[in-house]
Amino acid sequence: MGSQDNAVLVTLDFPEKRNALNADDAVDLVDVLRRASAQAVETQAAAVVLTGNGAFCSGGDLPYFAEVGATCSADEVRGTVYTKMQDVMRALRDCAVPTIAAIDGPAIGLGMDLALGCDMRFIGPQGYLMQGWARAGLIAGTGGVGFLARLAPQAFWSLTTEQHKVGMEAAVDSGLGEQGEPDAMTAALRRAGHIAEVMGSAVAGHYAALYRQARWPDESEFEASARIQGGLITSERFRKMAERVLGTARRDR
Repeated sequence: MGSQDNAVLVTLDFPEKRNALNADDAVDLVDVLRRASAQAVETQAAAVVLTGNGAFCSGGDLPYFAEVGATCSADEVRGTVYTKMQDVMRALRDCAVPTIAAIDGPAIGLGMDLALGCDMRFIGPQGYLMQGWARAGLIAGTGGVGFLARLAPQAFWSLTTEQHKVGMEAAVDSGLGEQGEPDAMTAALRRAGHIAEVMGSAVAGHYAALYRQARWPDESEFEASARIQGGLITSERFRKMAERVLGTARRDR
């Protein structure tokens, strides 16, 4: 966590796994996001910017979830998804100032959900969004169905079934994000500066709270997502998919 140009920066920094997250990573990220929110209030920063070193976030940590699916019950997995993975989204919802995703690399699956959970998204020339979950035989377990349906209802089924990479121009066309030029981080910091100049941190926080109230999925949707995901992660289909993908990855090393 750091600060720069009217913003508190939160950077996912697991480049060896392209910022894929397991439950322990999610718990740590929740703590960092809460501290970033408190720091923004203390320093009167205008935004919290979420980004990643290399990839924005390539999704859930497949080896971790393959192990969880093979060794835990569906109910146990449901609890992990609901209390740990989804708490990252709640930390974004509860942030005291606007949140901005700076996407200069892949944001896939969980990564796309994290981006959609932010109040604003800038996609740089090397960045893209991808639904990802359906291809793994899973649902979007961290609010992605609700966010995507609200932000880009006309694109929901095409993005879910055809698994497009949504780059900068396509994100703008579909309403999923804004152009991040010359890169997403620069654009995000520029927006934080504009927020600070026009309204300041406290007023921006009120706007963010009202905006989230209008667009945030109901808690029942998160509960249903966790329950369904628990069954899918413990399914034979997911186990076979994980074995195939992880086996291919090992052979390619």
